[in-house]
Order: sequence, then structure tokens, then C-alpha cells
Amino acid sequence: MSAESSGARRRRVVCIGGGTGQSQVLRSLSRHPLDITALVGVTDNGGHSGVLRKVFGIPQVGDIRNCLASLAGDELLLSQLLRYRFREGELDGVSLGNLLVCSLIRLKGSLSEGIDALRRELGVPHTILPVSDQSTHVCAELADGRMVRGEWEIIRRAPRAPIRRLFHWPVVECHPACVRSLARADMIVFCPGSFMTGIVSALLTRGIQTAVRVSRALKVQVVNIMTQAGQTDGMSARDHIETLAQVLGTAPDVVIVNSRRPPEKWLRAYRKEEAEPVRLDVQGLRECRVVEADLLEPEGKDVLAQYARAGAGLVAGPHFIRHDPAKLGRLLWRIVRDLPPPRPVPLPRRLPGGRPAPPPRRA
Repeated sequence: MSAESSGARRRRVVCIGGGTGQSQVLRSLSRHPLDITALVGVTDNGGHSGVLRKVFGIPQVGDIRNCLASLAGDELLLSQLLRYRFREGELDGVSLGNLLVCSLIRLKGSLSEGIDALRRELGVPHTILPVSDQSTHVCAELADGRMVRGEWEIIRRAPRAPIRRLFHWPVVECHPACVRSLARADMIVFCPGSFMTGIVSALLTRGIQTAVRVSRALKVQVVNIMTQAGQTDGMSARDHIETLAQVLGTAPDVVIVNSRRPPEKWLRAYRKEEAEPVRLDVQGLRECRVVEADLLEPEGKDVLAQYARAGAGLVAGPHFIRHDPAKLGRLLWRIVRDLPPPRPVPLPRRLPGGRPAPPPRRA
């Protein structure tokens, strides 16, 4: 009898998101004996990734490159190259890792095949998938009737009318392996990060919402520590939870919120961007279990220097206040470890649109 059939297999965790928040979650989970799959959004159009999108007509590569680097370890030369940014002349701010991934798209035919080839070269045992191999943009219908296309166009809109709904244009299909990974998962984690234009955008990919909704996996939402200007202005923790539930058509089973206020010296950089700590109003929630914990990095850590970003054309908000990978990893590990023994799950025979489901993908 195989280890998997006897129930001794590793727990399968699927992480949905993009950017810094997802890379922190992946880094935290990789310290534990888990089978991890990252489903990464592809609609960011800012900075160097945005330039590559315009030139080559490809999905966004920066977030998936960052997720791969977070799982590869810091000591490998190739992993260091993935993180390298030039600082000179016309190349100021250009990411070498983004160029490598862009080249692999040309060599292998798609973002998913290119990133998988790079994953194998790095010896990463986990799976990293774009939610789609097709290029699209996140769009917003605003309360004043305007339509805005593009992540950073949404964030920088003026006046900043509330977002009524988000959608993709053009509509794109999810990568087939995403459906299989969600069906096989023991736990699905909705990562912190750009909530509206990152997490929600990834879920808008055709086929993802249904696959999440029907999955028997425990669904865990990690709520952002800070609000984001142009996306979650004034939104509380409950607002984040209810928005995700509305998008999915079902509430998360577990919600994780940070309980400690960030130090004042860290908050100053966020006030310039009109961001503030997410208000905790989670008492009395009946649809989900709420876990409150101190998840901040140590106050003595010089995050302002360590996470400083520079380079011409770099488009990003402040990323100084993050979940501590060790704390978050231990918490998520306890949650998934204490789940009941996994039951066999019937995999979908066909995907949205009538296409046959692909065979299982080997790590």
C-alpha cells in the first residue's frame, strides 16, 4: 500500500495570491513538511513587469518570479539572479529575473512551462502555476459609472469613487492544472497582498471560483495588516472577509488576523500613501473561525532599510509591514496538521468549457 493510500501522504496546501504577501506565505509554509502549490495572479501592470507586458503581450511575470525565488532559498546563485535589479543608466530598476522568465516564455511556449522549467533547474519541490497563461487586465466598474482598465489605473483613479465590481477584460480561462490542485487540496490559503487587484483578480479567472467553492479543502483567509490606497480605503477586517465571501459564494472557514499594532516608525511611511492598520471588528462572526495573533515581524528588525525599493520606473506601494514568516508558518502548519485524515476526492472529469481535465502534474 502506498503512503498516499494509507493516509500518510503530506498535506496539500494551495496558496492563491500574488506579490510580496504570497511570497511571505510560501516562505513560511516551505519550512514544514507540506506539498505546496502556488496559484499566482497575472494582471499586475506596474513597473518593469508592466513594460514587458506591453512589449511582448504576455501575462505579468514579476509576481510568479518572486514566488519562485522565495521557495528556492537565498544561497543559490540562480535564485540570487532572479532577485537582481540593475542600478545603472537606462537599466536602472530592470529586473534580471523578469527578463529570464520572459525569455523562457519564448523558449517554452507559455508562462507555466517556462516557470516550471526554471523551478526544476532550481530544485524547488513544490508547484508554481500562473492562474492563466493568457494575458488580461483587471477592470473596475466604479460607483459613479466609470470603467477603469488596469491595476494601477484603478489604484490611481481620480476621483477615487468606490469600486462597484471587478472583472477581467478580456475574459481568460484558468490554467487546467489549477482546477486539479484545488480539487486535491487539504487547505486553500488566500494570501495577504493587493486585495482587490491581486487576490480578487486571481479569483476572477474563469474556472477558479467554482473550483474553490466545490473543493472540500479548508479555506483560510490571511487578512492584510494594512489598508491599501485606491483598493481597500477604510475597509475593516470584516469588510475583507465579507468581500472574499461574496466573490467566492462561500465564506472562508478560518480567518487569520494580526492583533498587534505596527510600531509608529513603520506607520509613517504608510501615512504618506493614505494607508492605515486594518481595523479589527471580527467579534461575533458566525460563518468562520477567527484566529487573532501577533504576526508582525520583530520590532527590532530594520524593515525600512531591508525592504527599501529603488529603481527608475518602479511602481509599488510600501511593503515594509509584513507578516513574519516563522509566526505565520507555525500557525498555518498547526491548522493543516490538525485536520482530519484526508478522504479520497473525485477529480473533475471535465473543465469549464468542456475540455478534459489534464493528468496529475508531477512535482
